[in-house]
Amino acid sequence: MVDRDGRRDRLGHVLRHPVRVLLAAILVGAVICAGVVAVLGGFDDAGKVDGEEIGDAKTSARSSPFSESVAGDCLTWPVDLPAKQSKVDCTAEHMFEVAGSVDTAAYPGVQFGEDAPWPTAEQFTAIRDEHCPVVVNNYLGGQLDPAGRFSVGLMYPSQQQWADGERSLRCGLQLSGTTGTLKPFAGLVRDQDQSQQWPEGTCIGIDPATRKPTDPVDCAEPHAFQVTSVVDLSARFDPTGAGAPYPPVAEQDNYLKTTCPDVTSQFLGGPDKLTQTTLNLQWSTLAEPSWLAGSRKVVCYIGLPDQVGFATLVGDAAAGNLLINGKVPTPPPVEPPGRLIPSPVPLPPGIEPNPIETPAPAGGGGG
Repeated sequence: MVDRDGRRDRLGHVLRHPVRVLLAAILVGAVICAGVVAVLGGFDDAGKVDGEEIGDAKTSARSSPFSESVAGDCLTWPVDLPAKQSKVDCTAEHMFEVAGSVDTAAYPGVQFGEDAPWPTAEQFTAIRDEHCPVVVNNYLGGQLDPAGRFSVGLMYPSQQQWADGERSLRCGLQLSGTTGTLKPFAGLVRDQDQSQQWPEGTCIGIDPATRKPTDPVDCAEPHAFQVTSVVDLSARFDPTGAGAPYPPVAEQDNYLKTTCPDVTSQFLGGPDKLTQTTLNLQWSTLAEPSWLAGSRKVVCYIGLPDQVGFATLVGDAAAGNLLINGKVPTPPPVEPPGRLIPSPVPLPPGIEPNPIETPAPAGGGGG
């Protein structure tokens, strides 16, 4: 059904208002202390993280994976043992990809001199924000997607390493969740599409207080929306992979408003399945900086607006065991066109509405 503004109702599922993914992850990545994520518990004056000594006598400034790492190296550590860093092949899962170093010993003044006290986390954060974006962009050849999955991070010496004379820092790339905790990833960032994306069928969790999306969860847990497909825009706008000009959002919408309904029907198991879920269908689009950085992928997803955020979903929509706010979805009877007023799906963090420059055809435009 289509209302007078050309939008489909909540059972027609496709809304006219497009959205653009604008994740502000760059420059707000978690600070890492000698390979230890500070937000996992912080550190005290003795240089302990989660109760574990970092940079002790067995991890001198000259022998740790941190101090020996160079651009292109990948470092990892167990989640529950953050001080146990090791260098791994970048094809394996890792926590940090080194983009380059910053030698604070070359800085003028006494702040980083031979007898300087170990800097605070705030001082290291300021260094990260000032120097690491340049280091990372040089490392990637200017191909960092500012709205992509990866953020700029910093590794710095432990208190003992600092006392041993270590003054170099490591700028690099990391994958952070909504709480700031790091998540493992495989492969070099320069070799993969940086688009914000999740595999087909992934359910994205929901914050019960704000009703906003969080991180991927099992679909049996409460979630905000479910991804029905990942769509590679190269198929339509850059088939040769030669770096075609950026397709405006309106053109992306025109392509996705026909693509997402089809792939979502396939995901759910039939053309009438979406109506039975009572959910709305939306999709993401790419901004020009993301396209120029080489990102090409967007997602189609289903969810339902509720109050200031998303309704709480439990269950896999494709499996037919979906609950919405604790209730089995019940499609209302079909009514004449124009009777139902659609409600747009609320936007995940960092997503804002796109401006509509020209009227879209009936049923057009999605997230």
